[in-house]
Amino acid sequence: MGRAAVTGGNGPLRRRRLAHARTATMIALFVLALVLASWAPRVPQIKADLRLGDGQLGLALLGAPVGAVLTLWLAGIAVARFGSVPVVRATLPGYCAVGSLFPSVDGQWSLFALLALWGVTSSGLDIAANAQAVEVERGYGRPIMATAHAAWTAGALTGAGIGTAAAALAVPVGAQLVALGAIGLVIALPATWWMLADPAAPMAESAGGKSSPELAVGRSEAEATAATAAAERVRRRRGRRLSGQFAALCAVAFGSFLCEGVAADWSAVYLAEVTGAAAGVAGAGFVAFTVCMLAVRLVGDRVMVRYSPTRTVRGLTAVAGVGFAGALAVGALPFGSAAGVIGFGALGVGTACVVPAVFSTAGGLDASTGTSIAVVSTVGYAGWLTGPPVVGGLAELIGLHRALTVVLVLLATIAAFAPALRAPRPDHAAGEQCPVRPAAGGGPASS
Repeated sequence: MGRAAVTGGNGPLRRRRLAHARTATMIALFVLALVLASWAPRVPQIKADLRLGDGQLGLALLGAPVGAVLTLWLAGIAVARFGSVPVVRATLPGYCAVGSLFPSVDGQWSLFALLALWGVTSSGLDIAANAQAVEVERGYGRPIMATAHAAWTAGALTGAGIGTAAAALAVPVGAQLVALGAIGLVIALPATWWMLADPAAPMAESAGGKSSPELAVGRSEAEATAATAAAERVRRRRGRRLSGQFAALCAVAFGSFLCEGVAADWSAVYLAEVTGAAAGVAGAGFVAFTVCMLAVRLVGDRVMVRYSPTRTVRGLTAVAGVGFAGALAVGALPFGSAAGVIGFGALGVGTACVVPAVFSTAGGLDASTGTSIAVVSTVGYAGWLTGPPVVGGLAELIGLHRALTVVLVLLATIAAFAPALRAPRPDHAAGEQCPVRPAAGGGPASS
């Protein structure tokens, strides 16, 4: 069988390799969310065991996002230099093993250090897995990012459920993290052999992008000068357009991550304090948010193919805006708790396809895939970090009920900048221009 039959066209071997790579990427994202989400239900017990106050716990919990934000750009550089697959293989064991250090935690700052290390390893795995998802998407020539992120959401739900059950059974936190880390490593590491090798960088620009001595053959000096100047103007216009698009993508990522942070940190507080929901009901808001996000992500790729990412995101944010605004409007009424749960579910619908579409578009720009995703992720994490404190500050001034209207502003911002989202470029479609190569080392996909 010749190379063309293996790397080009739409043959069975090519389709199988793409399917294997897609599965491997989803496994990596599932494990990434599974391990970290299982930690969240154990935080109250950890706070009690370490005898931490609210302020001390808050500072300690900043370790993970701080570690992630400070190293996301390094992860992008590593992916650009070494490829997504080596970075996945390098960070996955460390990420899964960090939990084994938990027994050494004895106070606020050792907890901060452990979580910072977790943030460092998770950021590398996150960027590399998403860069691999972009490569798989290029192979398919159609969106697959929403489905990949559905695996992340499913992992988060599973991890949270395992953590809750472990807490109820009084399983030691360290034992839980070691067990899940080992399971995650056994599942995800072998699957990396299914992943696709990153394509080599283009050797030269297109003829329209850069002049060369060959292009000037047969021209007068004045004609060559004019052609060079015209090519330079084209490059500058293209650079400005891409810079503007990238800035818009960062704004969309910031707004989406901030909405997710608000849902995670304030949904239960809102339902308990504003609507008067019972303790057992207050957590339903974030559950509804996550379940609705998962449901939409499972069909999001097909919807974006049919209606385009821009129309899809704008339509879903409109649904979220109407649902969340309605929930806030009736928050003080007797059925405010039920409306609040529905409102946070609508917010999950509205943000479900935003981050997948942002990563897909950023990975298709001219810059390195890893670097582009690292930049938009850094801006997004900044939104995750700043959102909850901003809402808290506003709540002190005008009350939580009014403070949450900032979510409506963010949804409007996402809709306004949604034209920056677009489907994968046609030149990434299946064919000779995007060869499907298994990652170095062979494995099931090379059989």
